[in-house]
Amino acid sequence: MKQYQKYLISFQLLITIILLSGCNQNFDYSKNASIYMHKPEISNSFDVTDTIEYQATFVGADYPTALANSQNDVTIHFKADTNLVAGYNSLNGTSYKTLPAANYTLQASGAIAKGQAATSGLKLILSKGDALEAFATYLLPVTIDNVQGAELSPVQKTTYFIVTRTPSIDNLPHFDRSKWTISGFSSQEPGEGDGTNDNGLAIAAIDGVVETYWHSKWDPDDVPPPHYITIDMGETKMLHGISYICRQFTGDGATSGHGQPKIMTISLSTDGLNWTNKGPFNLALPPVDNQVYENKIAIPNTNARYFKLTVTSPWNAPGTSLAEIYAL
Repeated sequence: MKQYQKYLISFQLLITIILLSGCNQNFDYSKNASIYMHKPEISNSFDVTDTIEYQATFVGADYPTALANSQNDVTIHFKADTNLVAGYNSLNGTSYKTLPAANYTLQASGAIAKGQAATSGLKLILSKGDALEAFATYLLPVTIDNVQGAELSPVQKTTYFIVTRTPSIDNLPHFDRSKWTISGFSSQEPGEGDGTNDNGLAIAAIDGVVETYWHSKWDPDDVPPPHYITIDMGETKMLHGISYICRQFTGDGATSGHGQPKIMTISLSTDGLNWTNKGPFNLALPPVDNQVYENKIAIPNTNARYFKLTVTSPWNAPGTSLAEIYAL
């Protein structure tokens, strides 16, 4: 009986200590609190510059009781750990390139203030995207290097930033045209030439000379629209856009139009037999003071070897013309 009473008193004393500790507002929970990265992965697309925010937080910071863990300021230091790229690719079956150091600035330290559960938004600043390969995806692991004022969680110490260089259409480079050939056209006009160049012929649209141009047939009579020209790029490529330069005009031909494309459809094919149509696109005249203006038409990423431009409505003329055609 005395032994039983002894155990009962000991148990009651233990419960009392626990309850008193729970009521102690000065108890330092940070000794047992741990810090981890809020998200394991962050994906982002950017053109030239962008800013991505990230956070470190107490484990369980999504619960109100986690605020009790922050009884003092906690300082956290981060680092870019590119040694983790190969392991990530191996584990996930990816082949991401390492984001070069020249293309980012990392906010390498942050703090969780007393009474708070997480850092404010820390910044990863992306830059000089125009020096990166278009549409390539890069990986940057950012990991917690050390923590003062709390413990580092043994799990999720790293956020993997997956960034894809996605240029705007204005920053897309031209495809190489050295393998290009004209595989079809509705008509062409040899009468535009003087016997010493290809002016008026379809080939003039890819000859690299803006003064020459493809023109639909007008001699002896105008051929009405639609007018089309088909290009074989010589290989299948991921197409992001088409662009063109109109025939050069001054006077009324520039201000009111004289056969420049007004409405156009773009057709894409990998085999030259089966086609997917994009458009129709409503097109403006080039600026009067910039007749070599390059009009660019964005096309969502599509594999193609062949593309066909079909002008269904020219500006103020039955025929149409194009000085240069590009793919992006």
